[in-house]
Amino acid sequence: MKILQLGLLGIVLAIACSGCTWLPTAEPSQVATPTESPTSTPEPTPTPTATPLPGIATLTLWVPDFLSPYEDATGAVVFHEQLAAFSLIQPDIQVQIIVKKATGAGGLYNMLSTAYTAAPAILPDVIILNAHDLNTAASEGYLQPLDATLVQTTDFFPLVRITDPAITTTYGVPFLITAEQIAYRQNIAATPPLSWTAILTGNYALLFPAAPADGLASDMVLAAYIGAGGATSDESGKPKLDRAALEQLYRFVAEMVKEKLIDVERVSNLTDATTCWTLYQEGTGHLSVVPAGLYWSAPLEGSLPGWMPTPTGNPITIGHVWSMAMVSQDPYHQNAALKLLEWLTTPEQVADLTRSTRTLPARFHAIELWDLPPEETTFLKQLLDGAVPSLPPAVDMPVRRALQAGLTAVLNAEVETPEEAASYALNSLHP
Repeated sequence: MKILQLGLLGIVLAIACSGCTWLPTAEPSQVATPTESPTSTPEPTPTPTATPLPGIATLTLWVPDFLSPYEDATGAVVFHEQLAAFSLIQPDIQVQIIVKKATGAGGLYNMLSTAYTAAPAILPDVIILNAHDLNTAASEGYLQPLDATLVQTTDFFPLVRITDPAITTTYGVPFLITAEQIAYRQNIAATPPLSWTAILTGNYALLFPAAPADGLASDMVLAAYIGAGGATSDESGKPKLDRAALEQLYRFVAEMVKEKLIDVERVSNLTDATTCWTLYQEGTGHLSVVPAGLYWSAPLEGSLPGWMPTPTGNPITIGHVWSMAMVSQDPYHQNAALKLLEWLTTPEQVADLTRSTRTLPARFHAIELWDLPPEETTFLKQLLDGAVPSLPPAVDMPVRRALQAGLTAVLNAEVETPEEAASYALNSLHP
């Protein structure tokens, strides 16, 4: 565990493995509700006006390790700059950043749930959680309700927006999204090869991770299955797979293998989207899956962006959402925490943070502030408008494991037909 302290005169990192430093911070502006449509140019968020608190408030913010301000490779040094700027406006709030694993043992939710009863004195005031940990933490009573109007503005993407006006509270403000897309070589087609038919008729070689280290199908495979109309859970919320969608997916893969558009030996050594992107950058393949934030951090010359190919070519990706939530039960700390939360989730702050950390914003105006060419901004809006939420863990693991089992059977020629591969996957889901 590491703790970060920033001050008005600079940023000082702890030298020891564990230590404390502090950042006086300032009052954030309210999360803006746009008065124009998301396609219009947003008005700049006004500089917050300081609202003095009755004393110094010391806040603790828990962040996932991929946002660690201690690791230069994450690009999250921008946290220093944002909090330092905040401190100039609201000098009566101090912020202590503690970095934890994103998930799993010793991760954010695990430590939150453990400390809630065993060591409440170390609980954070504000925490960043993924969507499923956020829901679980809220249901367990670990989080404080927030005003739902913060997330009802159309500036947020459909993936995270609260559309029901009857919902008056929420437990998190969507902050960052991680997702995958594809890149394709500009000279292969006049239009993006986004449908299965376009890929097959164009003879485009595809790179995707067919050998995930955990044995669970990649986001690309899951998105392709969902894009084929496949369901992932039944009415009771239990894991489910549709035979028709499975057969359609495995038939496409089998035809790609037959036409030598998938090099089985090659993809069987690719563990994730990043390894695919590395190989693609070296000149292999016509299309490749790539983490979206990684692609936009340094677009490759001669390549263009696309989303996961589907039967219809409609936009789809799996969106992994990270939200900011409030834990503190102390009214004084809650007031200060809201100021910090609202400041960090303004489009300007989110735009800077996502560009530097290779993630995507949860709101459209932050993407506009990336200052991309209009066609690229439009692409990202289409990609995230078509995003579907990541599956709950109880559904995600069995569904991905079964999808991967059928995929591996096709690639290794363990089955002769798509129908057999579908049966293989279904048997893996319900042995």
